Amino acid sequence: MTTFQMEAFITLATTLNYTKASKLLHTTQPNLSKLIISMEQELEAKLIDRNRRGVSLTPAGEAFLRDATKIIELYNAAVTNVREIEAGVRGTIKIGFLSTALIHLLPKIVSTFTARYPDIKLELYDYAFSPLVSSLLDNKIDVALIPDRELDTISRLEKKFLYADDMCVVLPKNHPLNRGDGVDLSIFANEPFVMIDPNISDRDYDLVYSICMANGFYPKVNLKVNTLNNLLLMVECGQGISILARHMEHYATDNLDFIGIRGSEKAFKMVCAWRRDQNPCIPSLIEVIDECLAMQPQSTPNG
Repeated sequence: MTTFQMEAFITLATTLNYTKASKLLHTTQPNLSKLIISMEQELEAKLIDRNRRGVSLTPAGEAFLRDATKIIELYNAAVTNVREIEAGVRGTIKIGFLSTALIHLLPKIVSTFTARYPDIKLELYDYAFSPLVSSLLDNKIDVALIPDRELDTISRLEKKFLYADDMCVVLPKNHPLNRGDGVDLSIFANEPFVMIDPNISDRDYDLVYSICMANGFYPKVNLKVNTLNNLLLMVECGQGISILARHMEHYATDNLDFIGIRGSEKAFKMVCAWRRDQNPCIPSLIEVIDECLAMQPQSTPNG
């Protein structure tokens, strides 16, 4: 039995008039009559009483009308749902992100998007370092908001630039070498460093090494930690200095200073990345991200 047959029966059952039903269905009365008879034969039940007084439903016809109406409603809803998903106006986007890098931007993106696209659900997953990349490549998430350096060797992704940030020396306010922004990093050549364990994020570890080497020295690593919050705490405890992007200042106490490194301005770059076999809802998200970026006063999170 086809959905058209069900719709034809529903039309006849609600009008109880073959002439009216035929016109509404753009068919002839004989064709409609044959269609109803075919349904009755398939169901092995009489649905319509036909007599001189007109047309009426049998008890079986009344029961079938209720069920057929529900089936057609579900079918139409399913068709609409699939078409909206394909068009990117209904569905789910799974977003993985580093919360420490998106505190200034993500709330605006989410609130704007959910207001504009109420039928697209955003699922947000807070990640730490490398698992974010593997989750994107393994289809566990649809979009990653991630430092660009994490994607240097991956070609099968689309990327959109979000913002750039300065790299800074992180040190206690009372540190004797705290001389304010624009510092020459080489003055810290003999200082102990606190760094993210390379087993946690080799890219972050290598970035600090490359910045130090560009300034003529290898960092003296005193301590390796597994989280950025732990890194900030250890610097505050006097276990060494470190190098982080300026946006991490949001998470530091007033006992720490972030001072810009000469030559490392805008060295940290955050991007939005997604697979080329994209979720059809992603263009809508990128549209909202573009608008939110346009409202930012500068390309840095501290602008």
